[in-house]
Amino acid sequence: MNPYDLCATNAIIDGKQCTIGWYVDDNIITHVDQNAVTWVIDKIEEKFGKMTVNRGKSHDFLGMNIDFLEDKTVTVGMKEHIKGAIADFPEDIIRNAATPAAKYLFETNDDDEKLSPELADKFHRIVAKLLYVTKRARVDILLASIAFLCTRVADPDVHDWN
Repeated sequence: MNPYDLCATNAIIDGKQCTIGWYVDDNIITHVDQNAVTWVIDKIEEKFGKMTVNRGKSHDFLGMNIDFLEDKTVTVGMKEHIKGAIADFPEDIIRNAATPAAKYLFETNDDDEKLSPELADKFHRIVAKLLYVTKRARVDILLASIAFLCTRVADPDVHDWN
């Protein structure tokens, strides 16, 4: 078992690392030898039944775009997931920022009008999408912006929306 992620495990098969990751019913298996991957899939299917299998160098796994490159490196991106969060945003995004950590980031105004329940729900969903992105591919934006936005999400059954 991987001590950093209990949904991942590593084994040595034919002298090379095989990694298996799973989350509910989504799985990923990697090994340099396709026969080793086939062997692992066969073992899993013996116990749990037939699976849908996608093979190749590019995969969409849990919203991450994973590409295994010829130079034996791996890239992980989440552009489509981020585009979805932007598309869900109820206002036009009309400017760029050099950094998510602007000087005024943590300034709030308690006199501002509270969001309607509909907009608050939308805000909550967007923040959740972006939090997921920070945990999988963009840890660099976690503290500066997403962590702060998480403090602005309220439970409608407990707090006023803000």
